[in-house]
Amino acid sequence: MASSVKKAVKTLKLLGRRKRCLGPIHRFDRRSDATGNVQRSGIRGGMLKTSIDSFLDAPGLKDRMIASELRVRPDEAKRIYFNWNLPAFLWEAILTSKTLQAAMTDYLGPRVRLDDLYVKSVMDGLNATAEGWHDDNVGYRVKVFMVFDTEGNPSGTVVVPTERPHLYDIRIKDEISRFLFKPKTDEREGAVRVAYQPGDCLVFDTNIPHRGDYHSGQGIRYCVVAEFIHRDKANALRGLAPCGPGQSLHRIRIPALSGVDVRNHPLIDPDILEADGDGWLCGYR
Repeated sequence: MASSVKKAVKTLKLLGRRKRCLGPIHRFDRRSDATGNVQRSGIRGGMLKTSIDSFLDAPGLKDRMIASELRVRPDEAKRIYFNWNLPAFLWEAILTSKTLQAAMTDYLGPRVRLDDLYVKSVMDGLNATAEGWHDDNVGYRVKVFMVFDTEGNPSGTVVVPTERPHLYDIRIKDEISRFLFKPKTDEREGAVRVAYQPGDCLVFDTNIPHRGDYHSGQGIRYCVVAEFIHRDKANALRGLAPCGPGQSLHRIRIPALSGVDVRNHPLIDPDILEADGDGWLCGYR
């Protein structure tokens, strides 16, 4: 009985936090709708399947990622591997790509920033609430999944393409199911299952319905994730929603880069940037 009451109280608090986010999310996402150009971005219906080398204007980048320290096999007990310490060559590729910068600016507007960058490699069989239908509860935000290598036949990602404008709304049933560790994995109208091969890149708006798919295959996907968001919205949601460098829990380090003016880069927010030796720390203190 006591356990049920605690779950009910936590669920109500969760939904209350989601409700407090609605105002700022809608305010800033309307600005993105007004100042962006979704059609020109190429991210139709909130998703784009492309390749790493093409989207980052960097032939051979996939092979360089495979041969680097990015490729770490997840521990079989945990089945997932995270790392925010990324090499300079990848930062340089991301920050010098005209294709990526144009797509993010067109989709989210001129106040877009690179909000996070990390390795997230997954071994099939992972049990996670992300396997249930959800959005990321931050409104418009673009994730770039760079699957630079695979083993076996790894599971993919399932998304429901949705055209803009598509303002965030609380998916109450899905949220409660995930919070109770009973994620919904039902078939949904219009859903698209995206499979991965080495070098594939999935660009998608986490505001559209999506879910991980960690049990339909048998393999590993080695992946780097870059996240992009309206910088003022991310700051307004600090402490209420999962956005900000290091998932807003810690700062991330940008190493010394060749030919990149980090402080004045259009995708870097100087308000959360601090010099650190020959590199930079980016994120909330």
